Amino acid sequence: MKSIIKYALGISILFIGNALFSQVGINTDTPQTMLDINGDLSLNAVSLSLTNGTNNLVAGEHSLFNITGPTANFSINTIQPLSDVDGQLITLVNTTNFTMTLRHDFGSGANSIYCTNGADLVLNGIYSTITLQYIKTSQRWLAVKYGDGGASKRKIISSVGLLDTSTDSSDFSDMADVGVLFTPKNPIVYVNVSLSGHMGLLGSEDKPAQGYGDFILVKTIGGTSTVVAGFTTLATDSDYRTSSVTAWNARMAMYPVAVTPGVSTSFQVQWRRAGNNPGVLYCRTELFRNISHRSITVFD
Repeated sequence: MKSIIKYALGISILFIGNALFSQVGINTDTPQTMLDINGDLSLNAVSLSLTNGTNNLVAGEHSLFNITGPTANFSINTIQPLSDVDGQLITLVNTTNFTMTLRHDFGSGANSIYCTNGADLVLNGIYSTITLQYIKTSQRWLAVKYGDGGASKRKIISSVGLLDTSTDSSDFSDMADVGVLFTPKNPIVYVNVSLSGHMGLLGSEDKPAQGYGDFILVKTIGGTSTVVAGFTTLATDSDYRTSSVTAWNARMAMYPVAVTPGVSTSFQVQWRRAGNNPGVLYCRTELFRNISHRSITVFD
């Protein structure tokens, strides 16, 4: 009897050993990989309730999460993976109408997220998605794939001046309607400015003006303003004996500016008149449409 029991146990251990180290097939008798599925694969989605502002998640034992709860823009700082699991994959689906921001390497702490652009990843719109994989050795999640219907496309923000404006100051001031306010998605945006107009024939000395226009691009984030670019243009074609109305043109094309994704940012063009006895600097888009225009365009 004892020999029969030993034989049966030996056979059982043999089968168990083979099962532990063999390939597993589902709906196939000839698996070609460690797990070979001949058919469909379904992942059941569960709801994940978040709050406005910042969130630290616990992934749990699911792979697909429908995010609910926020009534304003929200961000995800860290995600707690399953214990002792390497390579865990999860997909987050934003079912709200608010912006979801993945914070890049938040606090340089464990379970934070590495975004592939090296900066916070901002996903706009309902049903934007992000798939992440946990790398145990670095204790970080890696953003594998994302989409929001426009994540791979540049967004265009612009403003066009339609009313007459002018400046007679040697100090910089805001140029009307040549400013934009937006929340960037990318760490680098590209700014285009196109301006034209004319200078008054006579300067303050009641003589023909000999002047030019100065322009600067000002970036403002969180109440802090910095000048990021400047350009200038000759505004007259005159000497001290004769003068004529002459159009001036000033442009700045595809100028790269560093910004912070997810943080409200404004760009504003400022201008002043300068030179020898300069006249009033005009941009009369109503009265002189043939020689006057002004616009700013940002590619994000």
